Amino acid sequence: MLILRGLIVALGGFVFIFLPGAFIAILTRRNLRFETNLLLWGMGVLVVTLFPAIFLTSLLRMMIFGERAPEAGMLYAFLFLGSLMAAIFLEGGKYLLLRWRQISMAKLLGSGIMLGLGVGLLTNIYQGFSLIGAGFRLVLGDTSTPDLAKIASQAWLDLIMGLLALNVYRIALVVISAALGGLVAYALTKERLRWLWLAVLINSVSAWSYSAIGLVLGNDSLVANVIVLVYQGMLAALAVLWLMRQAPDSPRPPEKKRVSKPMEGKP
Repeated sequence: MLILRGLIVALGGFVFIFLPGAFIAILTRRNLRFETNLLLWGMGVLVVTLFPAIFLTSLLRMMIFGERAPEAGMLYAFLFLGSLMAAIFLEGGKYLLLRWRQISMAKLLGSGIMLGLGVGLLTNIYQGFSLIGAGFRLVLGDTSTPDLAKIASQAWLDLIMGLLALNVYRIALVVISAALGGLVAYALTKERLRWLWLAVLINSVSAWSYSAIGLVLGNDSLVANVIVLVYQGMLAALAVLWLMRQAPDSPRPPEKKRVSKPMEGKP
C-alpha cells in the first residue's frame, strides 16, 4: 500500500505542475495571443519583486515583535500586512513593466493577462516538485523524514482531499494571477490607478485568506482542505468567467460561397 500511496502523491505533484497548461490552452484557443516572452517576463517580475517584499516584511516583523512570538490576533494582522506588502511590489512590478514596454493599447490587455500567467505559473512551483520527490521516495519505502512518515500514516481520505485541495489552489492561483494582470493592464488603458489598487487588494485578500485558513484549522485538517476546496474553487471559477469575457471566442472566417458552374453541353 505504501507503493500505491507514493504513486498517488507523485501523480498529485505532476498534476500540480502541469494542470495550468490546460487553462493556457483554453485561452489561446480564444481571441488571446500566446506570447512566451511575456510568460518569462512575468516569472522575472515575481523573482525580482519577491526579495524586497520578503526583506521588508522580515524587517517589520523584527521591529514590531522583536524576538517574542506574536499573539494570535497580531499574527493574523501581520500576515495580512505581509500579503499586502508582497502584492504592492508584485502588481506594481507588472504595472511598471507593461508601461516600460510601451505596448499598444489594442494588445495591452492580452499582454497583462499573459504577464499574470507567468507569475502564477512560477509561484509555489517548488511544491509540485516536492510532492513528486516525496512520492517516489515512498515508492522506494523511504519514511525516514517526519514529512514522509506523516504521509505514510495519513488516512486515505485526508491524503486525497489534501492533494485535491492543493491542485484546486494551484489552478486558482494561476487564473487569479492572470486576472490580476488584466486589471493592471486596465490601469494603463483606462488611465485609472484604481484598477491597480484593486489588483493589489484582491491579491492581498486571496493570499491572506488561504494562509489564515491553514493557521486556524491546520494545513492537514480535513475541514481545512474542504474549505480550501470550496473557497478556492469559487475564486477560480469567478476568475475564469471574467477572463473568458475579456477574451471572447475568435471570430470564425466567413464561409466561401459555392459558385455553381453551368453543366457542359447544356444549351
